Amino acid sequence: MQAITGSFFMEKARRTEADRLVRWLKPLRNERGGVHLLLTALLAMSFAVLLLATGWNSLVHGHTVNKAKTLLDQAVRAASLNIVPEQAAMGRLVWDEAAGRADFAQYVRLNFKLHDDMRPKTNSPLTAAPIVHRLEFVTNPTYPYTLSRSITVHSGTDRQTTRSVSVTVFGPSVVAIVELEQRQLGTGRTEPVVISSAANVRLR
Repeated sequence: MQAITGSFFMEKARRTEADRLVRWLKPLRNERGGVHLLLTALLAMSFAVLLLATGWNSLVHGHTVNKAKTLLDQAVRAASLNIVPEQAAMGRLVWDEAAGRADFAQYVRLNFKLHDDMRPKTNSPLTAAPIVHRLEFVTNPTYPYTLSRSITVHSGTDRQTTRSVSVTVFGPSVVAIVELEQRQLGTGRTEPVVISSAANVRLR
């Protein structure tokens, strides 16, 4: 009796699963239903690819900014060390701006692996020459002081935009604002990344 009962319930369960499969496949037998399912699947896949591309672009953007910021900080620090010794001996801070700009350019070329004309080498992390919008030797009567500048990216093209950059300094400083190009996944386009850096100087 128990064997008959168990067999009955197993057969019923198999029929239930078979009925569910038939109901699920029924729309596929209908041409219109099959097309709807196919379109839904394609839309879902397109949305998933879009999310993947957006997430990847955000990840690459963050990595590019973090890495480039460190390299740019070193170049700005090198520029800030060029002070006139005779003036410093009297307690005055006077930069040798020509030497500072030369050191900044040298460190940018070395750190980003660029040719003398700033074009990227094959092992460079950049895809195009960086654009140095500002390299300023900043002093102000009072600190902290916020330096605000507006820069134009993609100048002269239909993608031209203006961006505002603010940097707060806490003493005499060298400030750089640099534009880098970053490729966007799946678009074949590049997106400008604007990075700022500041190096404070204190006389001892």
